[in-house]
Amino acid sequence: MKTGKRFLSKFVLSGIGAVVLAGCSGGLIEAPNYKVHEVESFKVAGAPSRVMMIEVHDKDNLIPKQEWATTMSNHGYPPRLTFVTDPAEIDANAVIKPENRLVVVVNPSQGTMSSALCTSPESIGSDAAAERNVVRYGFCVGDKIVSELRARFTKEDFTNQVDRNADTVMYKLFPRTLNKTGDKHCSPMLPVC
Repeated sequence: MKTGKRFLSKFVLSGIGAVVLAGCSGGLIEAPNYKVHEVESFKVAGAPSRVMMIEVHDKDNLIPKQEWATTMSNHGYPPRLTFVTDPAEIDANAVIKPENRLVVVVNPSQGTMSSALCTSPESIGSDAAAERNVVRYGFCVGDKIVSELRARFTKEDFTNQVDRNADTVMYKLFPRTLNKTGDKHCSPMLPVC
């Protein structure tokens, strides 16, 4: 019985620590959703020169598109990606596959999730009564979603929070490996198991 209580108290404390850490950056980033178990191979094949398109949908233009590209570049697991808003921005020797892209939707419509994030993303603009701006991120290959997540950032510090959380977003959107369901090394506490 003591072991169970010790485990429970460790679990509760680690959960509290996670909430506090999320509060320190001011952003709340939800668990990602993956449609494949090989996100890394999609990333490498989709950006052979480590350059990928970023497609931004923001009705209020809270952050300029070029700033989104700069902010999201060079984060996450290597090989790190550089994002561009226009294929003409890349070096002459680089290869870009425009159908493989990071889609960012600021204050998305209710239906802008999963494959709709790749086919018909819609930003409805900021709600004056809301305390936070919602951002949905998706890694798309053509019309198909590979990975996606949602984040909530406070309005008064939106630009700084997007910047401070770019690394976390990229780690979650482009993980190196995912444990498959039934993997004996996969913790039942993880959403992908």
